[in-house]
Amino acid sequence: MMKDWWAKFGCFLTGWNYQILGGCTEASRKQLKKYSSAILILVILWSFIGYSFAERYVGAPIWGRILTAFIFVVIIVQIERQIILTVGRSKWLSWFRVAIAFIMAILGSSILDQIIFKDDIQKKMIQIVDRQVNEQLSGRLTIIDKKLGELQVEIDSLDKKNLILYEEISKQPTIKTVSQTITKIQFRQGDGSFTTRPQTTISTTPIPNPKVKETEINEQNLEVFRKQKEDYTQKKIKAEASLRQELKSKQGFLEELNAIIEILRERSVALFFYSILFFFLMFLELFVVASKTKDTKSDYDLVVEHQLSQKVKTLNQLVK
Repeated sequence: MMKDWWAKFGCFLTGWNYQILGGCTEASRKQLKKYSSAILILVILWSFIGYSFAERYVGAPIWGRILTAFIFVVIIVQIERQIILTVGRSKWLSWFRVAIAFIMAILGSSILDQIIFKDDIQKKMIQIVDRQVNEQLSGRLTIIDKKLGELQVEIDSLDKKNLILYEEISKQPTIKTVSQTITKIQFRQGDGSFTTRPQTTISTTPIPNPKVKETEINEQNLEVFRKQKEDYTQKKIKAEASLRQELKSKQGFLEELNAIIEILRERSVALFFYSILFFFLMFLELFVVASKTKDTKSDYDLVVEHQLSQKVKTLNQLVK
């Protein structure tokens, strides 16, 4: 019963037909076990890689990590089936699988190295951040200094304008406004009748100098400019710390990959370990290809090829 369950699971992984397998010899079952074991190793490995990638670089929740691992597994199984389910042997497909294995080995070893060399990467990232700070800090300070200079020009201009206004206000704190009022007044004439005559009244009223209002507006603008200047001054003081924090917060997969490349260039031991991991993944990826191309055909393969040849003969006869 256990063997039957494993055979069904192997058929599910490889895409083999369980009914055809039932009529085959033990050689086909052993071949199925080899394929299934190779795929299972890749499934376990790439599910771990996918889960770790989603956790470390995507920041996905637990369900997102599991989904990513599942997607990686599905891709791996489908790639291996391209080789296993090929009827006969295809050199072109085998070379294509070798190319895919090379790419997957690079991706897998890069992701695994970033997990294994985590502490070394963090140390290297500190050095990289220091280098980036030295390169970018001067440009950021130049922008801040330019803005501070513009604000200082605005402040000086308003201060000068207010001094002139205050001087004028001190000389003339109020101004006089003249208003003219015309009223009609009745006068008695000599014959006892009344007549209406206009009477003009001119009055002078002192009011505050309107330039006082202008100085108040200028003071409000000065307060805004001084606040902005203070903010930019604080930015200048904290420019290095804020730039360093900004660079640290934006570290992602590519930044860590650059750190890995620098580590491999500087340390021969790290390069040696990376090479071992790369070739290990490369050979794992080529397990199925090697089994398909080098092993003797099992009776399952012969049955499938026989069915195909018989079907081709039947179709050719129908055409004739």
